[in-house]
Amino acid sequence: MESLHRQVLPFLLRRIKEDVLKDLPSKITQDYYCELSPLQEQLYEDFSRSQAHQSLQESLSYATSPATMQGHTHIFQALRYLQNVCNHPKLVLSPQHPEYEHVIMQLKNQNSGLSDIQHAAKLPALK
Repeated sequence: MESLHRQVLPFLLRRIKEDVLKDLPSKITQDYYCELSPLQEQLYEDFSRSQAHQSLQESLSYATSPATMQGHTHIFQALRYLQNVCNHPKLVLSPQHPEYEHVIMQLKNQNSGLSDIQHAAKLPALK
């Protein structure tokens, strides 16, 4: 690995902001916490009751042995699913999703659509 690093090093250009332009203002990071929308909460609860959650719990309990690398892929898939739910429910709700029909009917009863901004808590907070 070290020899590969030495071979690639001349081709990498690493500069930090202070080296490039001295008068740039410092980066300001601001954390803003927002609650999940009702649809996001519903999808999160459905996941916690699903078989995927049960197998995730099993793979976490057996993760101490090196033979469980297959379970790690499942863990990352589950985390990615939950991250997409937190970003916007439309990212996970496809016609293949088990709750798709139920959610679409529920949204129609509320005169809403899956693409509406209020279903993603981050977007109204950003707005």
